[in-house]
Amino acid sequence: MKPKLFISYSHKDEEYIKEGFVKHLSPLKNKGLIEDWYDRKILAGEDLQSKINNNLEEADIICLCISANFLHSNECKKEKDNAFRLKNEKGTTIIPIILSPCGWQDDVDISKLLALPTDGIAVSTYSNQDEAWLDVYEGLKKVLNKELKIRQLEVGDEFQNFLQETQMLSKSHSKKETVLLDDIFVFPDLDKFDEYREFEKSLNLEELLQNINIYKKIVIAGEDLSGKTTICKIIFKELRRKLFIPVYIFDKNKLPGKIENKISNALKTQYKNFDDEIFLSKEKIIPIIDDFHKTKNKEKYIQDLILNYNSCILIVDDVFSLNLKDEILIINSFNYYRIKELKASLR
Repeated sequence: MKPKLFISYSHKDEEYIKEGFVKHLSPLKNKGLIEDWYDRKILAGEDLQSKINNNLEEADIICLCISANFLHSNECKKEKDNAFRLKNEKGTTIIPIILSPCGWQDDVDISKLLALPTDGIAVSTYSNQDEAWLDVYEGLKKVLNKELKIRQLEVGDEFQNFLQETQMLSKSHSKKETVLLDDIFVFPDLDKFDEYREFEKSLNLEELLQNINIYKKIVIAGEDLSGKTTICKIIFKELRRKLFIPVYIFDKNKLPGKIENKISNALKTQYKNFDDEIFLSKEKIIPIIDDFHKTKNKEKYIQDLILNYNSCILIVDDVFSLNLKDEILIINSFNYYRIKELKASLR
């Protein structure tokens, strides 16, 4: 499925979009590398706002076409806010495209991003606007190439086997030569705790997975033989299905070293065609760290994870006994869950 590009703009700037941006996208569209969408594609009789919202939610890349008109428009501001929500929740790429001189650098959100054309020089200020749109095209193509690399990542054969292993149950079915994890997995219930370590509610792991990009940083606790490693595998597969880049960390020897190095090495082991360029841009990488409670450098690891990754998942034996010096750090940053024991019938 080709990446989807959403174009957010003020209707007062429509000429830039129709006669400039959309025309210059043609080579990428003709090669089947991208599918673009903007609100002039809505047909008569269709629900305008619903179509806009749905296409924005489904976008892989959102282009904010910035001008004084855009910054002045309440509707454009809503689209911008939703775009940054999606960037925060699931790593959606946002590209500001500066159409005309305006105060975009005083916008707290937009000013943090690298804008096109190069150096944020407005399209309208070019003596030849085709040159400006070619600059935008080349910048967008680089972003698209990275998106395609992420989509084309393949889990290595050895690690794929690990994800499907059921260990002692692998030969236990009379009618199947090999029993895979997908054949037997039952989603357990979880208890969720608030920041005061008080019980909040129960939910099923399947429900958590459906919204896992919203919860961001997660701690999941469980007793021995409660299926913690199995849950890591299920989370890994679901995140990859959503086009995130999960990475499983289990350091059985608990060797010292930077968590960044362990994540980098694991990515190269777990994926066939992992590219260092992807590691430099971490929006979609989600570390899953098994047996985190046994780690020696917990505080340092947590600080690095919070600083460098939008999301991460820590698996522990007890959600309330991590023995951290700075417990406020993890309490304020993570959501807490505990695995409930399976009912006898499900087991």
